[in-house]
Amino acid sequence: MKGKRKKAERANLITIERNNTQAAEQFRSIRSNINFASVDRQLRSLVITSSSAGDGKTSTAANLAIVFNQGGKRVLLVDADMRKPKVHLIFRQANLFGLSNYLIGQKEIDEIINGTYRTDFDIITSGILPPNPAELLGSKQMMKFITTVMDRYDVVIFDTPPVLVVTDATLIANQCDGTLLVVRAKKNEVKEVKKAKEQLCFAGANLIGAVFNGKKQPKNNTDYY
Repeated sequence: MKGKRKKAERANLITIERNNTQAAEQFRSIRSNINFASVDRQLRSLVITSSSAGDGKTSTAANLAIVFNQGGKRVLLVDADMRKPKVHLIFRQANLFGLSNYLIGQKEIDEIINGTYRTDFDIITSGILPPNPAELLGSKQMMKFITTVMDRYDVVIFDTPPVLVVTDATLIANQCDGTLLVVRAKKNEVKEVKKAKEQLCFAGANLIGAVFNGKKQPKNNTDYY
């Protein structure tokens, strides 16, 4: 059962497994839209969140990170979901230590950065699951973390918990250049999406748009995104 779950998580990397499909092209379109989303400044730090669990925010964050790297950027993907982390499963990485270990002073940044098989594409997993994720993400140490990694990478993408479930996403979003809200077809109700938008904007996040996920393609197209 565990092996099947890991295989399913890996299948979410459609920008690698199915790079020449329409689904992968949609992520490249999102990348282009993000690049043109701000006239005044480049959007280099991005928060990916959703209104509820199961909307596809982690697979969206992972695939966006890949297409930015494919476009020639130095990219860091950070699993800031210290409640139900999944980035390490998708990329088949160990999660013995990560972001949480740095935030509590156990590790230095260089000790939690994991390389991948792609050049200039690194990952930081969530690390140990702490009893106080919100306090850690809202700390001065987190602000220091964001500043430090922004000096090292062209694009930093944070995968965060659903915004209507906990406050974690809003604590990071107001420190980053932009936020994307993942919305899943036939699952999310309009009222909950509006509420998620309101909470992000109230927290000072720069909500640059939404990713509509899970829309069925015509029968002659097997892609799902």
